[in-house]
Amino acid sequence: MPIEVNSITPRQKLTINIGLCEYQYIMENWQTNSEDFKAVFYDFYLKARWSVMTKPSNSIPYFKKLQSISPTDDLIDIISDLKEEMGQHGFEFSLSSKLLHTRNPSSPIYDSKIREYLSKEEKVEFWWGRSKGMYGSPAPRGTSECEKIRHDWINLCQWYNQFLSSKRCKEWINWFDDNFQNHTTISDVKKIDFIIFAST
Repeated sequence: MPIEVNSITPRQKLTINIGLCEYQYIMENWQTNSEDFKAVFYDFYLKARWSVMTKPSNSIPYFKKLQSISPTDDLIDIISDLKEEMGQHGFEFSLSSKLLHTRNPSSPIYDSKIREYLSKEEKVEFWWGRSKGMYGSPAPRGTSECEKIRHDWINLCQWYNQFLSSKRCKEWINWFDDNFQNHTTISDVKKIDFIIFAST
């Protein structure tokens, strides 16, 4: 069932509020690349990939990439660069989207919760990393991993662009701004991300 913001519980609001403090820290301190920054970034974004991202051979090029990308970089290029430097771990779609968002807050984040909600409730079609129970059709036979990611990235960005101009989005943003008045300046894309993350 699509999210109704007026049904978000106090516990879910608490989840958002805790995350907002870490998120603001990340957005204000990414240029430092300090150990404190990396620890906060890890706790906020990378815990689900701890087996990969606790290894220096992966974390060093990952945080180095954050310092070198620009807000206008293409996500597919970032993914390809990370694959080259973290080769055995394949394509890092989710981790790359978090790097780009840190430099460009209007760029959406791809992760399992966003994918699950958009696939089930908003009928967005995703091909990459498909597992049992996912909604929509699988990619045509012979579609490369890179083509699947590009397809999903286009669909994700299109959904955000359409949603941002909708009446429902206005309700979400107004609800967010009313409930988290110290954080109204973060991007609308991230407000949507917080609401989906806390509600699923």
